[in-house]
Amino acid sequence: MIIHTFMFQVLQKMQDEMGENVTVSLQDITKNNGVVLTGLTIAQKNVNISPTIYLEDFYEEYEKGKSMEDVMEEIKEIFYRSKMDRDIDMKFFTEYEQAKKRIVFKLINYDKNRELLKTIPHREYLDLAVVYYYLVDMKEFSNATILIHNKHMESWQIDEETLYELASKNTPQLLKTNFCGMMEVLKELAEEDFWCDILGESSDEENGLLMEAHKETDATGMYVLSNQSRLYGAGVLLYEGVPEQCREQLGSNFFILPSSVHEVILVPDLGQVTREKLGEMVREVNATQVEEQEQLSDFVYYYDGENRGIVRL
Repeated sequence: MIIHTFMFQVLQKMQDEMGENVTVSLQDITKNNGVVLTGLTIAQKNVNISPTIYLEDFYEEYEKGKSMEDVMEEIKEIFYRSKMDRDIDMKFFTEYEQAKKRIVFKLINYDKNRELLKTIPHREYLDLAVVYYYLVDMKEFSNATILIHNKHMESWQIDEETLYELASKNTPQLLKTNFCGMMEVLKELAEEDFWCDILGESSDEENGLLMEAHKETDATGMYVLSNQSRLYGAGVLLYEGVPEQCREQLGSNFFILPSSVHEVILVPDLGQVTREKLGEMVREVNATQVEEQEQLSDFVYYYDGENRGIVRL
């Protein structure tokens, strides 16, 4: 069965299941890096928030042998788990005085998002773009975000410079820095309850000691820089003083590998690896290991302490 036939069958079955009080539709939704996904939107009457369930992964499971009945049961389970039973007052976002407290930034690839960037406030940074989003603070929406568009900025009657100033203040406070040796990350993946919190509420002296300990004990010579939520953590590179602190604790200038939009990898420049080799590594990992919509860049960056700046190699 081709994917479009599969999606149409899911649409019909879901509409039959939900009845007349619910409207079910298919929408093409453009994600990061121009990736277009098909979402099944299930809108209830008198409720202004509708869950959207992306169908590509379900199609892959179906192609691998999962029955249509099991696919539908899983989709219905997601809907009943995520649906709202009431309207949500959107003033937390539509009213600027409320929204401004949770406006933050993230980094995305500039070239791959040229069409999107025509519709959202942004600024260029290397081959990347700094863009802005609202970090939802409601238990009903775990890790939910709202991308800020030009129409939102105009409604709030502010400009991009104001957004950048707000986000520069809010992002380090709401999404605190997390710095780990690669071995710590591998251990975390193996042990779900393990979490490495290096730059949270600790004092500067404690931060230095902890980071120094990781520098001495990590066997890979690679370090992961992100935020505590691992949500668009590559933006930590823009936090004031963070690159300088990383250089101080690592004891050298360092290469920056754009692992994904959620984190970057730091490699101390000790003369043991070339920028060409690291570039090959980044491109290979992006091509084989990182989903397209999660990719940040194919280029390697470099932090030079003397110039106190990050450059693209």
